[in-house]
Amino acid sequence: MKKNVINLSFLIIGLIVGTLIIFSPVIITGASYDVQRVMGNLLVAEFILRTSSLIIGLLVVYDAMKTFSKKQ
Repeated sequence: MKKNVINLSFLIIGLIVGTLIIFSPVIITGASYDVQRVMGNLLVAEFILRTSSLIIGLLVVYDAMKTFSKKQ
């Protein structure tokens, strides 16, 4: 019983960390991706940063769910 509670808590923490990583560019900048505000090379850099944070966040969520299902 205690292992299930610990595994569930690790799953919840992994999901929270993953969603924080996904939304970190929005939290830091205070705005969503806006083509009108950003110009030039910063547009490409912001797009790459937002895309990579989405991918890393999804990988964290996937790893948390995979670890939880493996330990069940």
